[in-house]
Parts: sequence; structure tokens; C-alpha cells
Amino acid sequence: MFSFYQIASILLSYAVAHAIFVSIYRLTLHPYAKYPGPPIAKLTNWHAVYHAYKGDVHLHVEQCHKKYGKIVRIRPNAILVNSVTGFHDIYGNGKKVKKAEGYKIHGHANLIGIRDKAVYAKSKKIFQQGFSDTMNREHEPKVIQVINTFIEKLAENESPAENSGEWTNAKIMNQWCTWLATDVVTKVIFTTSWDLLTSAANRGVTGCLKAAVHITGILHTWPFLPGHEVTALLCFPHIAWSIPFLEQYANSVIKSSQEARVKDPSIKDVFGIFGAAKDTDTGKVALSKTAVRENTMTFIIAGSDTTASSLAATFFYLARNPEAYAKVAEEVRSTFPSASSICTGPALNSCTYLRAAITESMRLSPVAPQPLMREAEAGCIVDGEPIPKGLNVGCSIHTLQHNPTVFSNPYKWDMSRRLMDPSKDASEEKERIKEISRSFAPFSVGPRQCIAKNFAMMEMYLTMANVFWNLDFESAGSLGEGKQGEFVMKSYFTAFMEGPQIRFRKRKGVEW
Repeated sequence: MFSFYQIASILLSYAVAHAIFVSIYRLTLHPYAKYPGPPIAKLTNWHAVYHAYKGDVHLHVEQCHKKYGKIVRIRPNAILVNSVTGFHDIYGNGKKVKKAEGYKIHGHANLIGIRDKAVYAKSKKIFQQGFSDTMNREHEPKVIQVINTFIEKLAENESPAENSGEWTNAKIMNQWCTWLATDVVTKVIFTTSWDLLTSAANRGVTGCLKAAVHITGILHTWPFLPGHEVTALLCFPHIAWSIPFLEQYANSVIKSSQEARVKDPSIKDVFGIFGAAKDTDTGKVALSKTAVRENTMTFIIAGSDTTASSLAATFFYLARNPEAYAKVAEEVRSTFPSASSICTGPALNSCTYLRAAITESMRLSPVAPQPLMREAEAGCIVDGEPIPKGLNVGCSIHTLQHNPTVFSNPYKWDMSRRLMDPSKDASEEKERIKEISRSFAPFSVGPRQCIAKNFAMMEMYLTMANVFWNLDFESAGSLGEGKQGEFVMKSYFTAFMEGPQIRFRKRKGVEW
């Protein structure tokens, strides 16, 4: 009979031998062995887990491409391709890829986690109903109502003793933009909301949302996918704590939404649309209560932090570029005769400086900076490279949008990139802007791009147009400033920023 020490010695020997065998295979015989990359990344996923936890995936990936070239082996079973062609070969329509296994953590009923293309296509038709162009027009009054509250709060001085003339005290805009975006998306989905702009009672939910996105980014790189909830709780209890609290916040807003429906059955919102959606084949209710709940919460997370990050970045860059600021202010104030006249339509679409400022901010601060991994199917070819079936391939949107071959001086915020230069050849300018558009993908592209991107852009355009019409603003601190003047961000599953510090004052001659 073996003793405990003999058994332990045998198991340890087996583990060491297994590790040596796997390491030799991954370094020499693996289909991705020919691609360069960090040596440790070729051996283990823990390298990716570390950077996901640290929140610097976007910077690490960019450094790897600079050191190793266009194609980098970033994990044992994954490569990243840094080219416009490669990006569209991976994420474009009709490509021979599907979502990587890491997306299983979202659950089979969650739209973002569905890997089967046919199932996804059917589900997408249901969820698109909540954010179609028709529904976005229905949502617009709710959005404007919350934006008006946002404007009023920005104009308030929280600490009168700190007041300097007509200016408010400095406001930390990632917080205010998060409260705005969360109130907007909950109003649109549930009709009721946590009212974060006007009350501090539920503002703890933003910390839960941030922690949930952080743990999601880590689990997407996790080597032990089965039982990910338990391993996450054991290894990252200081982050995983957020999940039960987030469920409590979700229960509260769902309960208030249901109570509102009892009082007013005519309420029309996204929650109601999802709950009433019918299966086109059977005619029965398409989504279970669990599926409706999971997906509405996903939309809240996606619709709050991503929009908030983009708005915070827009404030950051415009406050540091006075010439661009002046052009946007003049454009908005000359286009609309009053704040109440600001709405979607031809007038808002004509504000080219406003649109250029927002999109340039989204280029420098993309909302999805982590690579969105895809699993290759048979016949997959990316930028001329055949990808073996079952292995992962991806592209970093952050690296794509900082490509110096497309964006000259890529770390510089320059909204003129999006505008035609009348002093140059028109055909060359059109080609330049076309190439920029192909390299700009903050919501990704193809069949799996964000289905609510038009809603998100509508919210951002309406918000910034209202801010410029009602208020002046300027930088009031260095929070968020990084190297080369870029807005510092963390790359969890989505982007998170801290700052900027901005102060406001009411425009002279504008009635309130």
C-alpha cells in the first residue's frame, strides 16, 4: 500500500511531466508555434489573466505589436492580427468564425453569450426591436428628459464656498456621465430608474457595475472555464462581491417597473417589448423570464459604462482643445434657436464639428479596448493567414484605432481627421476618410456589432448639443491626464476612466 508521501510524489511527478510535455508542444508543435509573442503567453493563459486583472490589456497588446509585428501570439491558443484587412476578415459579415468559448460565461440565454450563429440571428431579431429606429424615436423624449436633469445638475454649485465667479466647483465627469447614462438606459428599458443624477441613495450600483465588468474581463481569459463562478469567487473575492449586490439593485428596479405597469398598463418600454416578443415559428412567447432579466441587465451594463466613457472622453478632449471647442460651440448655438429645439433630425445631423469631436474622442478612447476573441471555423483566413479550426483569433480595437499608417500622429486628438480638407484633392480626401472609417469600429462591425449603437450615438449627440447650448465648460484639474495628452483608461471587458475634472457656468443671455 502506498504511503501519503509516495502518492504525493507520484502526483507531483505526473504534474511536472505533464507541464513539460505541454510546454514543449506549445513551443514547437502547436499550430501557432510559428508566430512571435511574449514567451510566457505561448505557455499559459495566466499571462492574459494578469493583464485583464491589471486593466492594461490595451497597452500590453499595443506594445506586443510594436515589438513582434502585425501578428502576435497572445495566448497559447490565440493570436491577434493588427491590420484593417484582418479586422474585417474576423468581424465582418459572413466570416468563418464564431464567438470564442470565453463568451460562455455570459450564459446561453444572454445575447452576448450566444455562440451558435443561427440561434443568435433569431435572437437578434427579437432584441433589435427594443432599439430599432422606430423605437429610438419613442425613446427620445425619455432621453431628453434625463439630459435636462443632467444639465441642471451640472449648473449647480455643490460647494458654494469654492465658487469662483460664475463657475461651478470642479465636477468629476466620469461619475456624472455614468449617472446620466445609467438613468437614461434604465428609463428606456424599465420606465423607472435608480435616479442617480438626483439622489445618492442608489449610486452604489455604479461600483457594482464596474466590478462586474472587471470580473467579466478576467473570466474571458480564464484557463479553467468550467465552474468559473466558484473560481472567480475564490481567487477574486474583492471583485466578485459585486454580483449579489448587483442582483439586489436589479430586483429593485424591476420591482418598481412592474408596479408602474400595474398603475399604467399602456407603458411602452424595452422590458415590455422583450417580455411580449413572440417566436416567429411557434407564435409562443419567445423569451423566458430569466432570459428577459439577463438581457435587460446586460443592456444596462453595456448602455451605461460605454456611453459614459465616450462622453467623459469628449469632455476631456474638448476642454483641452480651445479652437475645436469654439467651433463646436458656435455650430450648435447657431444651428438651434433654443434648447427645446434640439432633437434628432437634419439639424443635428448637420453639426459636423460636434460629430467629429465625439467620434475622434471615441477613436482615442474606445469603449471595448480588450480584444474580442473569435474561434475559427473550417476555411477561416485572416489577412492571408489560414487559421486552424478551433483556435482563437482577434484584433484590438484600441490598436486598430491607433494605427499610425491610417492615423497620422495617432495619439493626438484632432477632430479635423473626419472632415474634408477643401485645400486638397477631393478624390484623395474621400479615399482618406473612407480608410479612416474602415479603421474606426468602437462598436465593432458585422453581425455581432452592438445592436444599440444608433441609440448610444443619439444619446451622445443630444447630450453634448444640450451641454453646448446651455453651458460653457473648461478644464479644472489634471485628473485622467496621461502621456501624450491622452485620456487614461483601464481596459476591463469595457473601458473605465477616472475624470476629467470640469467646471461649468450658465451661458450668458440664456433663460433658465
